[in-house]
Amino acid sequence: MKPAQVNKLYARLTPHEQAALAIEAAARHDESEIDAILAHVEHRHYLSTHADYTRRIHALMTLAGQYGIEYWKNRALMLIACEYADQGNQEAEAPALRFLAKAVALESAIVEVCKQLKVDVKAIKTMAGCPDDDVKPEALQKADAELVTQYTGMFAGLFTS
Repeated sequence: MKPAQVNKLYARLTPHEQAALAIEAAARHDESEIDAILAHVEHRHYLSTHADYTRRIHALMTLAGQYGIEYWKNRALMLIACEYADQGNQEAEAPALRFLAKAVALESAIVEVCKQLKVDVKAIKTMAGCPDDDVKPEALQKADAELVTQYTGMFAGLFTS
């Protein structure tokens, strides 16, 4: 086919088809075909929300998701360990207490990070699908400092560019 005929074909393809052909051309290292395809990709102008807002809202949703995963994981493992301990398994007591310590540290960390970010902790917990048990400040003060630092670092790391 002549180049002019090929160019007409590129113009008739859907964006998905153009993208598929561009990937195939890139895999073959055929830059001229990629350029020919790109010349026929429709360009549009979009209005969108401010980039800082978009980054922050995505990071906050990721924070809620990460908090929810950690919350439910720790609660499930703690409940399993407690169940074994209630059945008389003495070895299950230590893991149950470790998971309780992790749950308290997680709460302390999410409160601290939300305070730093000036975000309502209850909103993050609601978005995560986690109950807000209004953990008492004195309970949070007893949290394992090393675990709190670990969780705080994990949560705060979501907001670095």
